[in-house]
Amino acid sequence: MGHHFDYMNILICPDKFKDSLTAQQVCEALEIGIKKRRPKSVIQLMPLADGGEGTLEVIKTIHGGEWIQKKVNDPLFRPIEANYLWLADQKIAYIEMSRASGIELLKIKERNPYLTSTFGTGELILDAIEKGAIEIILTIGGSATNDAGIGMAAALGFKFLNNDKEELKAIGESLPLIHSIVPSPFIQKIQGVKFKVITDVQNPLAGKEGAAHVFAKQKGANSEMIKYLDKGLINIQKLIGKTEKGIIGEMKGAGAAGGLGAGAIYFLQAEIAMGAEWLLTKIHFDRAVKKADYVITGEGKIDGQTWGGKLISQVIARCDKQFKQAILVCGVFEDPEKLPIFFDSKEVYSVLSKAKNPKDSMANAAIYLEQLGEEIALKYL
Repeated sequence: MGHHFDYMNILICPDKFKDSLTAQQVCEALEIGIKKRRPKSVIQLMPLADGGEGTLEVIKTIHGGEWIQKKVNDPLFRPIEANYLWLADQKIAYIEMSRASGIELLKIKERNPYLTSTFGTGELILDAIEKGAIEIILTIGGSATNDAGIGMAAALGFKFLNNDKEELKAIGESLPLIHSIVPSPFIQKIQGVKFKVITDVQNPLAGKEGAAHVFAKQKGANSEMIKYLDKGLINIQKLIGKTEKGIIGEMKGAGAAGGLGAGAIYFLQAEIAMGAEWLLTKIHFDRAVKKADYVITGEGKIDGQTWGGKLISQVIARCDKQFKQAILVCGVFEDPEKLPIFFDSKEVYSVLSKAKNPKDSMANAAIYLEQLGEEIALKYL
């Protein structure tokens, strides 16, 4: 085997602990704890993300690139500074829609999917196209919008007309009134770029499982607004029709980010990829597992939902495939009975088990993670 028993190869690859620590901070805290007890361990840090918040930082850690700052419109058409990741040598831009069109940019009382728009996301895309991007990866999630991507399209030169051929504002409220779509004058330019949309949402555009019914409430819609927006999404679904792969509105992920998924398929000819899987492949995760003796992963909350194909369940499945032991760390551990069969709940370490109360565990997660790192080092390494 040629194994030196004085050191072990450890791969630390958690997702973020939401509202507490970034994935990178989780990595660093665990590393400090392990090094205290096993200073000779060889540790690789590989912060993960699922296509949502933090994904661009993870890409930058592994692939480099620079942040491009751009003044754009926020979801309510106010000026805001947003950034995206630009890899000049590869001519690839990574754009996270929530930086321009995210719900976190609005105060609670400002949230209103009749008035919000993905226009700012379109401005970021336009900037990347003007920079000479040949590929644009758009991660979508955390949106303040329910506009089916017409805001994004408007920023790229598409126009939306009502029955009387008058131009409509590219906001959610306009969706049921759109009668025709005027193609962008830059259509050739847009078609020269390869677009990929990253999401973990599988919902279709319209109907009971669609964007309005499932997601608009948290964006500030009441039940009457939800019905109206859904009517608008049904209208858009008719207008954008189908590709050789089927009806666009019915595709998996069409309803992501208030229907931006469907808009990206139609206006950008984008293909949709599922976030967790795409990222793990992108950062050569299996290769990192191969080199490791132990893998430490986890996220802020491990519960029944963790196992529905989410990031951590995929990490564990990939470890299992290579017969590598995975150890889980989390902020809080719930639903232990839902753990995968081959997994033992003794291999789950939670910050809350160390802390005085949930508030303490959120505030001092890094300190407790160091302690968990020490415990893991003593038990396994």
